[in-house]
Amino acid sequence: MRQLPQIKAAYDWFVAAWNSEATKLAGKGDVSALTRLEEKRDALERGTFVLMFGQFEVAVNETFEAARAARVGNRDWSHRRGWDAASLTGTKVPFDTRLSLVLDRRSGSFGKIMQTYATRNHCAHGGTTQPVGSIDALEGDLYSWQRELRR
Repeated sequence: MRQLPQIKAAYDWFVAAWNSEATKLAGKGDVSALTRLEEKRDALERGTFVLMFGQFEVAVNETFEAARAARVGNRDWSHRRGWDAASLTGTKVPFDTRLSLVLDRRSGSFGKIMQTYATRNHCAHGGTTQPVGSIDALEGDLYSWQRELRR
């Protein structure tokens, strides 16, 4: 999640500029300009959401790859069991499979992550009907979830 602070800082800068501009437009009573400005904010917020979650996906992938490498390299079959399956190699391993191998599916976070992943997919493919929620809350969740990942 190396890029997360930079992505969040850029978003925060935009929100500050947006608030300033929105205040000016509201003072003028320019409703149509405010509507256009809100559309821009929504698009940027969705893009930021996708980029931020993408940083978490990288963390999941790195943790998964490290776990897989450690297990596949283990001479003891009881530790290696299942990890050397062909379906766990390459880039085609589904996100939920990677996640379930580095985070307990029964944890409270797993379901929340998968819900967030569904929203990420919705936004990444042009969807605008699902709200992304608070970007500040997302940042906190992503760091918290990253700490739960296990090799």
